[in-house]
Amino acid sequence: MTELDLNLEDVCKKLDRGLEGTEVEPKKEKLGGACSKRTDKKNLKSPSHSVGQIEKIGKMVWLVTVSLLLLSSHTLCTNPGLKVRVTQKALDYGRQVGVQVLRQKLRQIQIPDVSGETHLPVIGHVKYQVTGMHINDFGLPQSAIGFYAGTGIKLSISNAYIHINGNWRVKYLFISDHGSFDLSVKGLSISEAIGMTRDETGRPAVHSAGCTAYIGSLDIKFHGGASWLYNLFSSSLEDPIRSSLIQQICPKVSNAINGLEEHLRNMKVASHVDKYAVIEYSLVNPIAITNKFMDLDFKGEFYSVAKHEEPPFKPPQVPLSEQTDHMMYLGLSDFFANSAGFAYYRAGALNMNITDDMIPKQSPIRLNTSTFGAVIPQVEKLYPNMLMLMSFHANQQPVLKVTPNNITIQASGAINTFAILPNSSLAPLFVLDISASVSAQVAISKMKLIGSLKLNRLLLSLKHSDVGPFKVTILQGLLNFAVKAVVLPKINERLATGFPLPNVDHLSFVNPLIKVNQDVLVIATDIHYGS
Repeated sequence: MTELDLNLEDVCKKLDRGLEGTEVEPKKEKLGGACSKRTDKKNLKSPSHSVGQIEKIGKMVWLVTVSLLLLSSHTLCTNPGLKVRVTQKALDYGRQVGVQVLRQKLRQIQIPDVSGETHLPVIGHVKYQVTGMHINDFGLPQSAIGFYAGTGIKLSISNAYIHINGNWRVKYLFISDHGSFDLSVKGLSISEAIGMTRDETGRPAVHSAGCTAYIGSLDIKFHGGASWLYNLFSSSLEDPIRSSLIQQICPKVSNAINGLEEHLRNMKVASHVDKYAVIEYSLVNPIAITNKFMDLDFKGEFYSVAKHEEPPFKPPQVPLSEQTDHMMYLGLSDFFANSAGFAYYRAGALNMNITDDMIPKQSPIRLNTSTFGAVIPQVEKLYPNMLMLMSFHANQQPVLKVTPNNITIQASGAINTFAILPNSSLAPLFVLDISASVSAQVAISKMKLIGSLKLNRLLLSLKHSDVGPFKVTILQGLLNFAVKAVVLPKINERLATGFPLPNVDHLSFVNPLIKVNQDVLVIATDIHYGS
């Protein structure tokens, strides 16, 4: 019987005691589930019930309601903007790094001096001291690591060995003697369960969830003096040395885990992208751990620096395949990018003024009334030989769609065009509604997601004109040129700086591959840990 069954069983028993002997007793069946199945029909004892009984009934109903709400809350979860899957291959790589760190920690074990008294045949009572014990080598030749479903990670070390040396001194009758000794520890095994959780800040956290250590055998060899004789009582030293080692091994393992925890505590759960936006990477769900992989659900959402505002859409589920060829898989839903579009739109960052000095000097097309007058004669007649300004502003957030092997962005806005008068004031010319479709390419560089855009299609319509009517189709070429020569290069320059992905100190991607699936961008990568 599960804990859930026991809790409901207990509630039902309390409900039976509270309802017994009342008119409402048969209505227990309406509670359904575990309670309704175990309710027996009973004869009503009385057609009336007291106020105290009613209060008791109310308390029982409240208890059942709260219990069901608490139980159902365990099934609720939040869809992430970014899902990270860690595979067994990543654990195997981490084991190589971690075992070396653990080895250094275990070599720091301090073994206290041992002294005592024993009895040897013929010689009699012998007082001894063993001092200056030092670990020369701590070998961990065999280790294994794997996921511990529902808990975290399990590390097993077997056939480990320790080489220790030190000094000995004995005294019996009127004789003193001294020398050195070598101690070999064999058949050492360590089993450690590493718990993976989400801390109060939304960062991944690790802790020791259980540790055991076992020592197979100890072999002590004395050197110098009458060491051949003192080897006879070496067994007297085994228990205190074994006990000292066992007491210190697991704390040293926990200390090594705490070192990993320090790296995780330095992980940024919020990063300022620029003056307009910040991105949050806190965990939105408990870490999910199976016997094959571990999933971490990160928020992966952009916010405007000026205002922490949720977008009018929700993140979808992020499906990841069962592949385990790489150490890590990152699934970015279209929510990740669309929350960025919403944040930048609300921050007013999707506005741009275009002037002639922004157009490449070698271009024959200029942003002035002479160029536009060639297609709209009224412009040149009203404002001869003047520079122009085009002011673009988005009227809604851009929308990114991810389909297999294709990423497209739909954007819309308006372009206000002006002639720049000799006194630098602006004379309005016309307003165009604009709708653009662009394709996106993405890549990974230095733990950042970078991208670039390419224009697919540009649609124009005339919203208002101060220079008389004209066909907007004649402006299509000029606007296509302006978008390709000025607007997209500016956007691509920003996209090339990249958006940070969640990162642990000293961790980097190795040969990341990007696959564009339906509604999700999947990054398959190996990892490297180094200073």
